[in-house]
Amino acid sequence: MCIRDSPDPILRKKCKPVKLIDSSIKKLALDMVETMGYLGGVGLAANQVGVLKRVVTLHLPEEDHRILVNPEITKSFGKREVKEACLSFPGYQGIVKRSMRVKARWLDINGSYYKLSAEDLLSQVLEHEIDHLNGILYIDHLLAHEKLNDANQIGLKNILDHEKLNDIKSQNQPHIHDVDINLIVDKAVSYTHLRAHETLRYLVCRLV
Repeated sequence: MCIRDSPDPILRKKCKPVKLIDSSIKKLALDMVETMGYLGGVGLAANQVGVLKRVVTLHLPEEDHRILVNPEITKSFGKREVKEACLSFPGYQGIVKRSMRVKARWLDINGSYYKLSAEDLLSQVLEHEIDHLNGILYIDHLLAHEKLNDANQIGLKNILDHEKLNDIKSQNQPHIHDVDINLIVDKAVSYTHLRAHETLRYLVCRLV
């Protein structure tokens, strides 16, 4: 499956609840597990592969993969700063505020009901992926320019320009959570070059 990168507008759309876990949903979930494993990700939301369904796959280190249908967080506790990356923003990582612990619930691929209290990496990934299902990205609500590490941020101030952010936000953008992010780049690459790469990858995805 092809990962949708920003500025693909589907990343800003809210996914619809799954009403029936039929063969198409099972195939979607298993394809997502395969794609996530191939790319080395720990989480993937359905709209990242172009499908507006509330399906998430997780694969934490040293654990079996999980398939979550209609997942939701029912309660969250505390705040902490953690490092995050996203398959839809290749080459970037950032410091975001996430909950210390969350309570969540979902259905598995067989329709069985699950609920748990999660912390550490699991709670972080749950929040990140459920944000995706709601059209929320981890670049939202960036910190001020002066808090960026300019030595490793060639060209990245464009990301903080309101006009630049507008072109990745759809007209019907949902309410964005208040998330503080300190953006970091793994390699020295200009934002212009990144956007050219993303646009090309987006066009390739649309063709296959």
